[in-house]
Amino acid sequence: MEVLLGLLIGFAIGATGIGGGTLAAPAMILLLGFSPRVAIATALVFSAIVKIGASGIYLWRKQVNFRALGYLLVGGVPGVLLGALLFAELHITKSDSWIPVVVGLFIIISAGSSLFRFSRLNVQGKSMFHLLPLFSLPIGLETGFSSAGAGALSSIVLLNVTDLSAASVVGTDLVFGMITAATGGTIHAFHGNCDWMALALLLPAGFVGTVAGAHFARALPSRQIRAALLCWIIFVGFLLIHSGLQQP
Repeated sequence: MEVLLGLLIGFAIGATGIGGGTLAAPAMILLLGFSPRVAIATALVFSAIVKIGASGIYLWRKQVNFRALGYLLVGGVPGVLLGALLFAELHITKSDSWIPVVVGLFIIISAGSSLFRFSRLNVQGKSMFHLLPLFSLPIGLETGFSSAGAGALSSIVLLNVTDLSAASVVGTDLVFGMITAATGGTIHAFHGNCDWMALALLLPAGFVGTVAGAHFARALPSRQIRAALLCWIIFVGFLLIHSGLQQP
């Protein structure tokens, strides 16, 4: 099961730039039975590592805008540090019930807003890079806390406040997601929440999936695939909420 999940999630990451923590953490909670804390930590580390291959492909194609990436990181890195530290320090009873609900809500909001905005984008003439840190700070905060949303939300921001091409948005978004996931994952792993055995099973297939997704991205109907993936992610978010509410 871990191999199949790693392959599918990796392909989604490589082809669309989204799907790391947004898919990995819910899959680990709902399908593999991991506790929410372990799932979030493992998903962040998994997302960071598998995005290395896909990010390398977009870097080689020169489809990463370093100016936009720099602005994103100015807000995103402090945000993810704060979110991960906040999550690590929270010791609230019944966390296995409220964490899935919170993660599910974040997933629905991020995927839903991305789905809504994706069909209404008009970026011609827009190039407001200085606004990126204002958006990337809360995105990083949410990513560090729940592992979900960086790819979906940062791609919306890039599409709406810059004039980057779709390919450059995906490439820049992948590198931003890789760095923020690595930052948050390191903090979570330091607190002993990462399941290294599961990670060892997920990673090989994840690498294959991301590289394949990045290679096939040009030939695939990315708009339709991304819309379908976002609809599925919203459904998964509702499943997480239901799962959390059913906990005693």
